Amino acid sequence: MMILDLPSLLCEPERGLGVCPAIRASPDRHMLNSIVGKHLRVHLSNGWVFEPWFTGPDFIEYQLEAGPHKGRHAIQIPTFRQIVPGAIESLHWIEETGTHVNLTWYLETQLIERHASVPRWLADHDMAVTTGQNWDPEYLAKIRQMAADGPDMPRHVYADRGYFEILDDKTVAKHSEYFGTERKTPKLNAHPYAHTTP
Repeated sequence: MMILDLPSLLCEPERGLGVCPAIRASPDRHMLNSIVGKHLRVHLSNGWVFEPWFTGPDFIEYQLEAGPHKGRHAIQIPTFRQIVPGAIESLHWIEETGTHVNLTWYLETQLIERHASVPRWLADHDMAVTTGQNWDPEYLAKIRQMAADGPDMPRHVYADRGYFEILDDKTVAKHSEYFGTERKTPKLNAHPYAHTTP
């Protein structure tokens, strides 16, 4: 039986990323046992940068800082799984656009894999149409109408890699509007995707 070291495979330059040695050598790299409760900066290989990325027990908040829909600020309710506790975790959610997103986080190497299935109507549009806050009623009405007009298929699939950094507490102060004092749960009813019961 052959055992594969997935994080090591992802670090090999010929496999597409080649950033792992720099991450391992970083003097300020923190030991990480989960993404839950952490504020992160996510860099994907296509140049997209999400910052900050905050994962609570059952929600995520992110803002796109670089990429085709720079300025998008979204809150989603994902499914979170520990594939290998303390080593590999996974998030999956469906965005208001109908896009399915699955992220696999390799904690030791701070690498990430993304698989996203984007509806055809969005893949054929300028993705800047999703810039804004995904809890804004006007934004939601516009996106829902575009999704209803379709088409959904054939979908465009992103399958790429990247890496993530852990941000310090100073970077999260501007996002306290949606989080309680411990920044681990969203304030109730702060947006349509937040919990509606305590």
